[in-house]
Amino acid sequence: MSPLIILMYALFASSLSAGKYLVSNASYMFVVGSRFSIAGSILLSYYFLWLKEKVSVKNLNLDIYAQIICVGIYGGYMIRLWGLTYISAVKLALFFNASPFFTAILSYIMFKEKMTLKQIVGLVIGFMGLIPIIITGSAVETEIGEFFFISWPELAVLTAVLLQSYTWILMRKLIKHKKHSPVFANGVTMFCGGLLALFTSFWFDGFAAVYNAQAFWPWLFYVVLVSNVVCANMYGYLLKHYTATFISFAGFITPLFTALYGWSFLGETITWHFYASCAIVFTGLYLFYQDELKSTPSLP
Repeated sequence: MSPLIILMYALFASSLSAGKYLVSNASYMFVVGSRFSIAGSILLSYYFLWLKEKVSVKNLNLDIYAQIICVGIYGGYMIRLWGLTYISAVKLALFFNASPFFTAILSYIMFKEKMTLKQIVGLVIGFMGLIPIIITGSAVETEIGEFFFISWPELAVLTAVLLQSYTWILMRKLIKHKKHSPVFANGVTMFCGGLLALFTSFWFDGFAAVYNAQAFWPWLFYVVLVSNVVCANMYGYLLKHYTATFISFAGFITPLFTALYGWSFLGETITWHFYASCAIVFTGLYLFYQDELKSTPSLP
């Protein structure tokens, strides 16, 4: 596996752990709002001031942008960060490894895209792999409440994974079929979704959204820089040399790095349930992607 792919997912995993630290120092609503409004501002500034691009109002596809803003950025990240307030960054990372399975289900429902028997088996195994980590709910999670054996924070994060998968389908439609610039599309959706989250934060939290400014702001800028700038650009660069299938499959290493960071810096306990879930989910991912990986050309 390319060192660049490993580096990208190692950096991305660090942003997940940093996100856990952020929600312990500020309101989760303010974390979403400040992160995405800043990231969106950077991308739009780069698009208009550096690239000096122009936008045709007639071809904006406002309906798709509105869905990504409201469902993906605002709704998805608000419930994701609320869930992260109560669960570990390790569990969050492992849950997001299920996103290819959610995307496949949504593609089947929305576009009637068929799945092979091997993909269906991989999908079932992948979802079963989440069971060991789900049953390790902490006392804080169970105090919030449960739906059957899944705590509400876990259910919130799984819902966020579903919403993100739907958002990626819409974003792919914008970029691949509608020929929108990825920089512009991400900039607009992040900035507008961030503003909605900031308004919500000010409505509920007032000006007391940050509990520890000295700890909050440096790590916020770290997350913006690493996740929204560095990793996003690395992903675009890697797509020129590797298939999207291979890069997505390689994402299974993210929970491993997150576990290392969580254990080292956040004091999170890593039990055997995590390794069992990782092994089962990896098996499901391998079966799910096996046919596509076989057709992947030789990689540099």
